[in-house]
Amino acid sequence: MSLRGQINLIVAGMTAIFVVALLAMQINAARNGVREEIEAGNRIAMQLIANIVPSDGVNGSGFNEFIQRLGHVRSTTMLLRDRNGGVVYASPPAMDKGGREAPRWYAALIVPETTHRNFQTPEGVLEIDSDPSRAILDAWDDAVGMFRFGAVIFVLGNLLVYWLVWRATRPFERIARGLDEVQRGDLRTRLPTYWHAEAGTIARAFNRMTRTIEENLTARQEAIEAKLRLEQSRELADTVRARIEDERREIARELHDETGQSVTAIKSLALALVRRPESDETTRGAAQLIVDTAGRLYAAMHGMIPRLRPLTLDSLGLADALREQVGEWRRQHPSIEIALELTELPAVGDTATVTVYRIVQESVTNALRHADARRIDIALHAEAETLRVTISDDGIGLPRDWQQAGHYGLRGIAERAQALGGVTQIGRREPRGTVVDVRLPLQR
Repeated sequence: MSLRGQINLIVAGMTAIFVVALLAMQINAARNGVREEIEAGNRIAMQLIANIVPSDGVNGSGFNEFIQRLGHVRSTTMLLRDRNGGVVYASPPAMDKGGREAPRWYAALIVPETTHRNFQTPEGVLEIDSDPSRAILDAWDDAVGMFRFGAVIFVLGNLLVYWLVWRATRPFERIARGLDEVQRGDLRTRLPTYWHAEAGTIARAFNRMTRTIEENLTARQEAIEAKLRLEQSRELADTVRARIEDERREIARELHDETGQSVTAIKSLALALVRRPESDETTRGAAQLIVDTAGRLYAAMHGMIPRLRPLTLDSLGLADALREQVGEWRRQHPSIEIALELTELPAVGDTATVTVYRIVQESVTNALRHADARRIDIALHAEAETLRVTISDDGIGLPRDWQQAGHYGLRGIAERAQALGGVTQIGRREPRGTVVDVRLPLQR
């Protein structure tokens, strides 16, 4: 049942209770009035008869004439019987009743106990009984009038209450429609401003709620779109990174196989010119210059190949490639202690191999360039289903703004690990230094 129906039902019930209470009060008042009227009428009739019968000395015909002249006494009936029990006189009924009688059920509600008195007269026995029919009819007429008045008040009052309740609850119908519209997905729904305190409060709260939900959904949609664009960017970055690694592999092979052999051949030819007896000094000087330049070029080329992609990474695997790279770092930086700790590493794919190698390479390069470290520790361990890579140093530690834009090396480490579903933690090492801790899932 709706709120309006409940309110109307409550008001109708209270009004009905009020009308019933009025009728009960009227019945009680009518019972008291009828009893008082019967008592008063009987008292007057009995006192009148009691004073006349024993003292006036009238004969029977005189008494009969007296009570006939007396006629009907209100709320009282008189019946004169002779000595043989025959009816000599009966008081006439009330003339103003018009032949009407109150309903028996109503008379039973309000009729009091009737009284009966007998008087001995010269003509016989005079019986006096209470007759409340006239008073009961008057009370019934009053009850009917009150019932009609109560019915009119009941109908008009409920109509007025129904209209007032309808007007007061009309905003809630709009609120309910607004909730239905929101449930159907229309978050642009707004409620008008109401002058009712409760409806106005609900409307303001509803408008704030829908506005907040709409803004949150818009922000969520934008976040989803941004995440999609980020995923697409990451996929593109992974593709570019893979292509770069392929290009690096090809360039390293070209440098090692083709360019390296060509530089070696040039150096060999120049050495042959230097060693020929018939060569003059100018030719030997130019040839020696070519030999020295080719040697420097060959050394620079072999130093470049590991940075592009160590050939041992494809031929011997991750562990040997790291050992070779650590050996190269030790030769280039003899004053820095570089320790490598490797456990038995499981076989991983080419992408994971390159990722781990680049993470170690980038971390150690940062430490060598910026940390002013005296010791660098590199550790690779297989833990359950995770490959853990840890690079730590005892240098000056991370700069305060290392998480801001510009530190692409550290960001590249995290992005490489994230591309394989890994987790990267970069932080300060106590008492000093930096630690890079990367965990990569082996199932990827």
